[in-house]
Amino acid sequence: MITAVVMVGNGGDIESPVGWVKSARRTAARDLILQLTLIKQITQIIVVSPELGDLAIGMSVEYIQSPPGPVHVGRYLTDIVSQFKVQHLLYFGGGAAPLLEDEELEETVNFMTSAGEGVFTNNQFASDWAGIIPASVLPRWSERLPQDNMLGWVLSAEAGLPLRDSSPSASSRLDIDTPADLLTLRLHPATKNSLRHLLLSLPLDTKRLEAVLAVLGTPASQVLIAGRLGPEPWLALNRVTRCWLRVVSEERGMVSSGRLARGAVYSIFADHIQTVGIQQFVDKLAEQVQAAIIDSRVLLAHHGRWPPESDRFSSDLGLVKQIKDSWLREFTEIIEEAKIPILLGGHGLLSGDLFAFCDLL
Repeated sequence: MITAVVMVGNGGDIESPVGWVKSARRTAARDLILQLTLIKQITQIIVVSPELGDLAIGMSVEYIQSPPGPVHVGRYLTDIVSQFKVQHLLYFGGGAAPLLEDEELEETVNFMTSAGEGVFTNNQFASDWAGIIPASVLPRWSERLPQDNMLGWVLSAEAGLPLRDSSPSASSRLDIDTPADLLTLRLHPATKNSLRHLLLSLPLDTKRLEAVLAVLGTPASQVLIAGRLGPEPWLALNRVTRCWLRVVSEERGMVSSGRLARGAVYSIFADHIQTVGIQQFVDKLAEQVQAAIIDSRVLLAHHGRWPPESDRFSSDLGLVKQIKDSWLREFTEIIEEAKIPILLGGHGLLSGDLFAFCDLL
């Protein structure tokens, strides 16, 4: 018997980038819940959200109301495990699996029904979903799990559960966290109809993304990728492109390891930009490569800045006038005026989105 838990936040103002992401997460969560109801080994589905609304799907789904805003994932899961006597727990964040294929979901379920103990996650270093056996280990480690992306790392490296990662792909790695994910899903052929319909209704401009894809599809072109890039998406890009890739991979796991919270993030890339200046860096970059993909959160963390989602998301979309943080506004404005297309985003841009780019290429 497997209990599936889906945690998703409230909806948002459909007029803002933050609202677009929130709405997309809820739409993807509803698709996921419907997908979970078709798996016979899943005998219980619990939805945790501030509002039920469009997530109400039949009598087979339990609903737990959470307060608006961020919640402590470890504490909520611990309470659920205790209240419902859960031993086999399959957890999903609300926007965790917009491209999750039935075969991959079944692989996870089969592992959970056959394994005596373990954690099966989409990504050890930044989990978006995870199968946990036995779920009774959670109370001891709940305080180490304020966010879901720590699940795989803490439960394997610290709690000692055997780890199994899913095969890296757009299906397993793409999570809805930022506008870059929305742009990618708008172009991806496997995006489910309800989510695609929502994305097509939003004023999302995919021209910059399409320009980067065009460069990636051009033999002998040069592309810079900087940020929390793992070996799997890098290898996947190498398989489908004939580009020269310049890669600066750093600060993987900065959230799950606690380095971000401790103010201990250091980026060689950000240090270089600070030394030469943003304008000179971008001008020189445009002489060396034809496109760039940058995880801007590493740069922000290096500088000890973590502006609100409204600023970060506006930066991802190039909406300079909506950014209040002075450094991020200057950085984004110079990026916008660059002679080459430069994509900005968070961790997902260099993970699930890159895998999706491979599908599109």
